[in-house]
Amino acid sequence: MTKEAAEYFSAVYEKYSDDVYRLCLIYMKNKDDAEEAVSEAFVRLMEARPEFENEAHEKAWLMKTAVNICRNIHKSFWKKNVVGNEEVLGYMTCPEETSIMEEVLSLPPKYRAVIYLHYYQGYKAREISEMTGISTSAVLSRLARGRRKLKELITEGGFSYV
Repeated sequence: MTKEAAEYFSAVYEKYSDDVYRLCLIYMKNKDDAEEAVSEAFVRLMEARPEFENEAHEKAWLMKTAVNICRNIHKSFWKKNVVGNEEVLGYMTCPEETSIMEEVLSLPPKYRAVIYLHYYQGYKAREISEMTGISTSAVLSRLARGRRKLKELITEGGFSYV
C-alpha cells in the first residue's frame, strides 16, 4: 500500500469509524461483533478501493457495507444474539437521549434499524432503502410504525418530551 493510500484510509477511518460502529452496535447489540463488523467494513473498503462521487457517497457505501456484514453475521447458523443495550447506551450524551435510545433499542429490529438510520444518522428513506435492500415504501412504512410504537413506549414510560 502506498503512503497516500495509507493516509487516505486512516483519514476515512478517523472520519467514519464512530458512525459505522454505532450502526453495527445497533444491529449486533454486542460490542465484539460490532467491532468485528466495523473492521470487516474497512477491510472491504481497502480491498475494493471504490471511486466515490463525494463524502456522502463514501459514507453511504461504508454504512451499506456494514449493514450487509451485520446481516451476514446474523445469518450465521451458530450466531446467538447477545443483548448488550448498555454498550449502545454508553454512546449517548445526555439522560434524555439515553432514555429515548433505550426505547428505540426495545423496538423490533426492523423498526430499530430504520429509526436509527433516519433520526440518528440523518439518512433519507431512499438512502436507507439502498443501504438495507428494502423498498423505499417499506422504509417509510417501518418509520411510521416504528414512530407509533416508540411513541407508545415513551408515553407508557411517562416521558414528557414527546
